[in-house]
Amino acid sequence: MSLFSRQPALNAHSWAGVFLGVFLYLLCLSGTLVVFNQEFERWEQPDIPEFDTVSPDAANAALNHFVAAEPGETEHYFMVFPTSGIPRFVVENDTEAYFADEQGQLLEKEHFPWSKMLVQLHYYLHLPHSWGLIAVSTLGAVICMLVISGFFAHKRLVKDAFRLRRGGSGQTGRIDFHNRLGIWASPFHLMIGITGTYFGLAGIVLTLVAQIDTQGDRQAVTDRVFAPEPHLEQPVTTPDVGEAMRQFAAMQTGEVPIFLSVHDVGTPQQFIELYAQVPGKMIYSENYRFDVNGQFIGTAGYKDGHWGKQILYSVYRLHFGDFAGLPVKLLYFILGIMLTVLCVSGMDIWLAKQGNPLRLSRVWGAMVWGTLAALALSAACSFVTDTSMVASFWLLLCISIVAALFIAPLTARRWQFISAISCVVLLLTHMAVWQSSAFSVNAIGINSLLAGFALWAGWRALKQP
Repeated sequence: MSLFSRQPALNAHSWAGVFLGVFLYLLCLSGTLVVFNQEFERWEQPDIPEFDTVSPDAANAALNHFVAAEPGETEHYFMVFPTSGIPRFVVENDTEAYFADEQGQLLEKEHFPWSKMLVQLHYYLHLPHSWGLIAVSTLGAVICMLVISGFFAHKRLVKDAFRLRRGGSGQTGRIDFHNRLGIWASPFHLMIGITGTYFGLAGIVLTLVAQIDTQGDRQAVTDRVFAPEPHLEQPVTTPDVGEAMRQFAAMQTGEVPIFLSVHDVGTPQQFIELYAQVPGKMIYSENYRFDVNGQFIGTAGYKDGHWGKQILYSVYRLHFGDFAGLPVKLLYFILGIMLTVLCVSGMDIWLAKQGNPLRLSRVWGAMVWGTLAALALSAACSFVTDTSMVASFWLLLCISIVAALFIAPLTARRWQFISAISCVVLLLTHMAVWQSSAFSVNAIGINSLLAGFALWAGWRALKQP
């Protein structure tokens, strides 16, 4: 029997989905939410002043104030401009970050532990970073395999593209729904799998190439793909980021500066790198480099570089929908929901074929809806306590799974209702903590989504027998 015939493809598709279903669900759900990571950050601190531009003088003042407030050793300083996607001005080093106003005066520290937890879940599944990145990238490859094997498993791909049968036990309709989502969104899912695989496996490939070609020198291989750092010898002083901004503005490139880095802080090699988004290009940015006095050195050469270099520097924006603003984010969010639903419906189909074993079905229901409840309740905890968000999330999720394992009435329908109540708790907590700011433009979008989900999930749970 050919490896690419229907039955082997169907077997591979089924067993890969079953054995990795939990991890795929966590990865796809967190990735769908991370599309709105910037919006979540604004929602967690909705009272921060927002504005559109930062002057060079304000940038210099902010850096000077930050150095005075945080004099400890660091390798980098960063400035995130209001044009980065969040209309706020942030100055930070490798460990601390502060908001600043339009005059460069420091405000409060950045504090969005729940958003960081969510990002870490998607990037690393909360594993140690090296292992987590490899695991997540491997799951990206599994998503590619599931998309491809799903195509080979179809008998009548074109004819069934719009077929949705109803009636009976609901299994045929469930299968048709799963197949339709898989067909319609397959280009997106394949792109997500390929770009997700790149993030972790690129490091492994880099190490292998370094061992083979440069006697293990990873930096030498990196410099061939990305721009090497300039070699400088200059007095050690506070970088003049304002002058760098003035020189960039004088170039009249038509590009939008999104953030700025100072590399190798406190050494004669330190330099300023300004990242600017290029209109009409998918690359993350073109990078403009300046010495410590803000004098222009050169560019990293991404916007006019080799096409392969441009592709590699475009992967991040393509994977996370970080281009073309809110419409693309909404599209990625919808397509991400479709991918997450595929993970759930695939496991539901397999459980139905096994006769819906009671405990396993309850545990899967707790995994699906209990994850949403754990995310909501851990977010609520972040507003009233300083506990670890990672610990809070996993403790709540483990409690949900153990409870489902031993308490028979905790079916998927009840977990769905619990997730709705959890979102209501989060919404009320956010409103109690932030009061009028909870209704500001910084928070009303997320809070509206929470209210909408709570109403939908509660109605659906109560509607089911």
